Amino acid sequence: MNAAESVVRQRFQEFYMNVRSPLFLPNGAPQREYGFLLFKEKFMVRHRSFKTSEAVIQAIRDLVPKHVYYSTAYYANPTAPMDEKGWSGADLVFDIDADHLETPCKKIHDTWTCKQCGNAGRGTAIKPCPKCKSEKIEEETWLCEQCLQQAKEETLKLLEKLTTIGPDVGIEPGNVKVFFSGHRGYHVHVISKDLSVLTEDGRKEIVDYVLGLGFDPDSHLKIKRVSSFTDPGIFGTTQVIAGPRAEDPGWRGKIAMGVYEDKSLTESDRDKFLERPGWSLLGSTKSKSVLVKAADRWTAFIDTVVTTDTHRLIRLPGTLNGHTGLLAASVKLENLDDFDPFVEAVAFKRKMKIHVKEAPAFKLGGEKLGPFHNESVEVPEAAAILLLCKHRAEPDSK
Repeated sequence: MNAAESVVRQRFQEFYMNVRSPLFLPNGAPQREYGFLLFKEKFMVRHRSFKTSEAVIQAIRDLVPKHVYYSTAYYANPTAPMDEKGWSGADLVFDIDADHLETPCKKIHDTWTCKQCGNAGRGTAIKPCPKCKSEKIEEETWLCEQCLQQAKEETLKLLEKLTTIGPDVGIEPGNVKVFFSGHRGYHVHVISKDLSVLTEDGRKEIVDYVLGLGFDPDSHLKIKRVSSFTDPGIFGTTQVIAGPRAEDPGWRGKIAMGVYEDKSLTESDRDKFLERPGWSLLGSTKSKSVLVKAADRWTAFIDTVVTTDTHRLIRLPGTLNGHTGLLAASVKLENLDDFDPFVEAVAFKRKMKIHVKEAPAFKLGGEKLGPFHNESVEVPEAAAILLLCKHRAEPDSK
């Protein structure tokens, strides 16, 4: 454990020792498995089980972990080896992370270096290394307002989709919980007895719907003959393209409304679109292109592996994220639009001196900080912990 990790661990320990309010305890807590990724040993302590939040916080105080997780699954014997646990179900969980989103800000604040040949670049890591073809790529990521705003927008799209399919699959608004991960995204948990028994294949069907996989524009466009007797917007008899309407439920309605966001359309096209015979005004080729773009805009980008994994360990809300020092925080659905993770997930309040190697300008706890380059500074403790966790700084030895 290096000097930076030692300082972060010490601050984490102080934070957990001073926790007064109960930690979040998941539904069916005694049936869950808990896991703790430690600082020093760099390995996971798992197969633990707890019945109360007091027992969980005591284990955290004893171990002082870098990350704390619990299973999305319910087990008869959560402390047993994996093949003997007795799986009885698992929450339906979605992970929305800026790591999986191509935000333009990554080219500014994310870097990668090939550990084999030293080749380096900015933005999302290129694998394998374009120079030596090595897969050993070291990444340095950052989190900014743009990253997390995009992750929030994807989360809002996901929640809208879950609302759309809710009545058909048994998702009720009161069973949906949202949590900020403490890093670059959000977790959405669906707590439903009926959905908990879904197999990986069943969960994949929901994933396919969320991602719009298998979307076929041809299946949403039909050629039909109409006349003034059946449609007052038509004079005589003619062929028209029938497609999604704004009032249609689910995907079709969203796709129809998505036309207004298509920048390739003229203002006149947008105005005419919802008039009968709408899609015919665009033509067959243009209609297909617009459909595909609109479907892409309503797609929520999630980590598919997290959702289909019926034995997943997920971050425990109320604990510190070892990548940032920020809290994994519960977010009320009605407050998600206004939730500011750079304010509401801040856990440390004092000041700390550090030596910053390199860091972009950023906001945290309502303060504007940086940019920093090879300088010793005194900053809010939350900012110092973030920079230490992100390997952008070292403890100030002076």
